[in-house]
Amino acid sequence: MLVALCCLGAALTLYVQALTHAMGAKRWGLLGLLFGPLIVPMFITHKRLRLRQARGDANVLMQVR
Repeated sequence: MLVALCCLGAALTLYVQALTHAMGAKRWGLLGLLFGPLIVPMFITHKRLRLRQARGDANVLMQVR
């Protein structure tokens, strides 16, 4: 029962986060439902890569001098 609630909570959270970050919401919601919180690190990595692609290679977040 606890595992099912955990998976449902992860699915709902990932769905909302994917909607707010313009990612495939249905896909991330389904992955959250199937794998639960185990998929969250993959979601964070994918979100970071999408942000990097949107900014391009010439733009950097931080410059080291």
